[in-house]
Amino acid sequence: MKILYWNHDGFAIWAKRLEAGHYVIPSGEVGSDRFEMTVEERGALLSGIDLSTATRRKRYRRPGV
Repeated sequence: MKILYWNHDGFAIWAKRLEAGHYVIPSGEVGSDRFEMTVEERGALLSGIDLSTATRRKRYRRPGV
């Protein structure tokens, strides 16, 4: 897995390779090998959670002032 991100003054790349097993990468756009994900989704993916079967529960959000 390779992640390209903006790091204050330029782009940075991060790479991780598993010794065993594999990541379950969510599908992006058809015909594309890239997609965007949130920090929370990245953390779940790296923790071994299959994002295609995970469900997001409603969270309380305070109304804007």
